[in-house]
Amino acid sequence: MTNGVIDAAAAYVDVEGGLSRVRGNKTLYRRMLQLFLDSKEFGEMEERFAAENFKALAETAHGIKGMTGNLALPKLFEISTKLMDELRADSFDIKTYEQYLEILADTRKYVEIEMQKLD
Repeated sequence: MTNGVIDAAAAYVDVEGGLSRVRGNKTLYRRMLQLFLDSKEFGEMEERFAAENFKALAETAHGIKGMTGNLALPKLFEISTKLMDELRADSFDIKTYEQYLEILADTRKYVEIEMQKLD
């Protein structure tokens, strides 16, 4: 792996930070990352966005923000926070939601890579 790839992965998954939250328990952190991958909240985001239910969308963004903060997923935490703040302030920008979708896809990819390393 080149440093660029390592740096990119760390921007999406802060493994050291995540492990510090679970006192270095790799098995627990891996299990928590799997719960992240299996989370129904991401489907809820899409459904609530399609329904233009922005109040519920803000609530779901808040849940994702908390989950990603606990798991040390910095880019997704940052964009979820921005999305939640925009929705709560009635200043929703579709570009933020599009960024969220891109970052979510990249985060999921890097989570899967990092989970393999935790085995």
